[in-house]
Amino acid sequence: MGAIKDSVVEGQSSALRKYQDAIVGSRSLAFLIRYELTSLFLLGVPGALGLLLRQKLCPGMFASCGRKIAIGSGAAFRHPRKISLGQGVVIDDGCCFDANSDKELGITVGSRSMFGRGTRLSSKLGRITIGDDCGFGAGITVHSSVEGSVTIGNKCIIAGHAYIGGGQYHTDSTEVPIVDQGHVANQHLVLGDGCWIGAGAVVVNGVRVGNDAIIAAGAVVTKDVPPFAVVAGVPARIIRTRTEQSQEVSHASA
Repeated sequence: MGAIKDSVVEGQSSALRKYQDAIVGSRSLAFLIRYELTSLFLLGVPGALGLLLRQKLCPGMFASCGRKIAIGSGAAFRHPRKISLGQGVVIDDGCCFDANSDKELGITVGSRSMFGRGTRLSSKLGRITIGDDCGFGAGITVHSSVEGSVTIGNKCIIAGHAYIGGGQYHTDSTEVPIVDQGHVANQHLVLGDGCWIGAGAVVVNGVRVGNDAIIAAGAVVTKDVPPFAVVAGVPARIIRTRTEQSQEVSHASA
């Protein structure tokens, strides 16, 4: 994060160069013009006309892009050349994909995944990888750590206003403000296939959630979650396991 901040507010480069480095992700004048024209004339166009124009003209900004994508009005893409979108991806109004990363790709999204209004993906010198057929509600944040990653498997459901990842700071010194002690780097968060994350839940960086696990609404997950577990609470704890036996007991009790 410090490197990103330095590129914007410090150094001897011009305001234009800082904008290109922090937002556009390229110092090519031709790409800058294309980026600005796309942002000005396409991303704000409402309705069916806007969807059609973006479907035809926006894919050329990305590292790669599948067919039949849908991008809502007011969406923002930073460092788009480090974004890869699969076929049939749907991005609702007001989403922000920020792929500022030292990796070849900062954000990779599989086919047919959908993102609700106002959802934000931010690689921030790390990497975010999302599988196929995932559903994201409104107002979700996915944030990788510095030199780290967030990997979300196939067919995951993430309800509105969940927070996945996020930066963590060193806190060893009481003499130095926390913000000046730097981020904890190289953390890797993994959500396995088929997970369901409830509304407002938080999953911190460095955690591994197993396949088909369920995280209850409002839970704060700070430790690994095994496959098929159901966790709830702050901090989250296992309240049951999704096995055939437990489902039979649940039906019998009902």
